[in-house]
Parts: sequence; structure tokens; C-alpha cells
Amino acid sequence: MTNDEVARYFNETRAHIEGNPNLRDPQVEGYVRTREHFRESTEHAILQIPVGCGKTGLMAILPFGISQGRVLVIAPNLEIRRGISTAFDIAGRECFWTTTLVLGDVQNGPYTAVLDGQDANIHDCEASHIVVTNIQQLASRADRWLPAFPDDYFDMILVDEGHHNVARSWERVFERFPNAKVVSLTATPFRGDGREIAGRRIYVYPFRTAMVRGYIKQISAVNVAPQEVLFTYRNDTRRHTLEEVLELRDEDWFSRGVALAPECNRSIVDASIQWLQHLRQTGTSHQLIAVACSVDHARQVRSLYAERGLQAREIHSNLPQNEIEEILQDLRRHRIDCIVQVRMLGEGFDHPDLSVAAVFQPFRTLSPYIQFVGRVMRVIHQDNPQHPDNRGVIVSHVGLN
Repeated sequence: MTNDEVARYFNETRAHIEGNPNLRDPQVEGYVRTREHFRESTEHAILQIPVGCGKTGLMAILPFGISQGRVLVIAPNLEIRRGISTAFDIAGRECFWTTTLVLGDVQNGPYTAVLDGQDANIHDCEASHIVVTNIQQLASRADRWLPAFPDDYFDMILVDEGHHNVARSWERVFERFPNAKVVSLTATPFRGDGREIAGRRIYVYPFRTAMVRGYIKQISAVNVAPQEVLFTYRNDTRRHTLEEVLELRDEDWFSRGVALAPECNRSIVDASIQWLQHLRQTGTSHQLIAVACSVDHARQVRSLYAERGLQAREIHSNLPQNEIEEILQDLRRHRIDCIVQVRMLGEGFDHPDLSVAAVFQPFRTLSPYIQFVGRVMRVIHQDNPQHPDNRGVIVSHVGLN
């Protein structure tokens, strides 16, 4: 299939987008803004859309009427890539184009090829309108894939979790296809290292509007504040009053000490359990996710939850993969109430029954904080903002800032 044939498909196929009641506002609005943008500009575009508002669906409709050739969709990890390929599978029950009635007939496509380390080859890409991959597969040091494609092979590149797009691996992709229309989709268009992500922000869908529409949970933030905190850090062993905590909380060394203080941990544990019990009064088995500073800290926090009668597990990258999978299976099957993580379960992890986020770690930048609390944003009942199960609570200590 040539790029001209792919272009004819995306421009001649009748896709029901505008006026489609099965699509969400940010999907239709993001599509229209992108179409208008590329009519007058070739600049890299950024769409800012909260977690749970339909980024994958938006990527599915963006090529229609916009792309003049084959489309490349890049995910930052395997978890997200699997979700995208499932939504783009025209033979599957979860195919986005058929479940939303965007396309009445998928006999002629769009066909999707998934690049992986085993089965995919260039012929699969030649027979497809869309190629889905993760960045490690596409731009690894082995360089299996990038040199295989001519520089005009893709007319459109869609980047999920686009705040990664200034990393060298992503830049190599953009350099390889210099004339492609690039769209980055992200909930957090900023980075912890202070670098600007590439592109111009052409569309923003507010978190508040997403809550009102019922696309994400109604989120509340709760700060606990014991009157005194005792901790040892940098040879500082004494009790600190609440006033001192508030005065010094912007200092990195101090907020980390607060995070490790026993009073702080106990107060967050107790408050988060109270909120979990409150949410469970609906009869739904809501669950709790916590973030800790280190593996040792995660063990301490998990022990506090266990002492109070919760089934709790900690998860971190030091665990064997089979144990990680076992823990996640227990979470999804509701065999545990609480999961305490250290730099895990971030982008792409989707489990709507997580409704309480307990923050035991100080965050100095907004992006990782939003990525963590995004785990409790996904709704249990779609498009129903008033449903009592569609509520999320973030519990932290006031001294963690």
C-alpha cells in the first residue's frame, strides 16, 4: 500500500466525528483544533488532555481528513502500546472506531501494524495505514526499525505522553521524518527538569471541566497536620511544631525529613483509611494507592496499613517480574486493599477502583505529582459526575508541600 493510497483512505473515508454523540468533547474539539492548525502551520502541535478523557480515542480519529499518508503512533512503554493497539484492532470487540460509530464499515481499514521484537516486519507496515510502537522498540540502539523506513514514510506522528518528546530517542524519530505532522498528547505539558517540551500548545481541556462532565472523578485534596513532628535528618533530632513545619516546608531536606517522620506517616495512614472506609459505604470495593520515598520507606508504610487491618502490598522495581505481576493481579481481583509503590504504576496504569491516593513523598515538580494522582482519576461509572463512586481523594501532610 503506497502513501498515496493511504492518503486517499484517510481523506475519502466518511468518518463520523463532528456531531457524534459517542465522542467526548475533548476528542471532537482536539480533532478540530488539530485540523485547523495543520491547514496553516507545520509546527509540532501539543494537545493537553487530562488522564481518562480519551487520548487514545482522539489519536484514533486524528488521521481522518488531516493525514496525507501513513501514520506512526508512539507510546512511551509497553503498557500504553498494548492499550492503543487494542483500541486500534478492527477485528476486536474494543475497537474504538466501531464502538463509537465513527466508522460504519471497517472492511477496508484502517489496518494497523504493531512493531515488536518478535513477529513484526516491514511488510506488515507496508500493508497498514497505521503503525503502532513504543519508543524503545522504534529508536533503540539496535536501530532495527528507523533505518528501514524512508524519510517520507510517515505523514503524521502521534506521540502519547508527549512530555517525553525532548528526550534524545524521540528527537531521533522527528529528525528521521522531518516533514511529518507531529502531534503530542499529554496531561502534563511540562517536565520535572525544567525543559520545554517541543511544539506549540494548540488545545487545552481543563481538569475542572473534565470533572464537571464526569470524564474523571471529582477530586478532593486533604492535608493532615499533627501539631508536632519528630525526625532525625542532617543531625537535626528534635520535635518541630506545626508552625516550624509550615515555615520550613519549602526546604528539600526538611520536607524529606517530614516524609519519613513516624507521626507524619501514621497521620496520613489513618486519614487515608478513614476516607477509604467512607468511600466504601456505597458498597463498591474502592482501593488505595500510596507513594513512598524508598523501598525501605514503602515497607514501613505497608506495615502501618497492615497493623490497621488492611491487606497491603508494596511494589517496586527491585522485585522479580513474576512477583510484580502477582501483586497487580491481586490488586485487580481485589485481594488487597492498598498498594504502596516506589516509582511504579505511572503512565498507562489503569485501575478505576483506585480512589484514594496517599502521598508520603514530597514532590518538587508538578508533572510527577499529576502522574501519580492520575491513578485515582479514572471514573468507575462513565459520564456520571454525581455518582458517589466517582470520587477521588488525595491525602498528604501539610509539611510535604
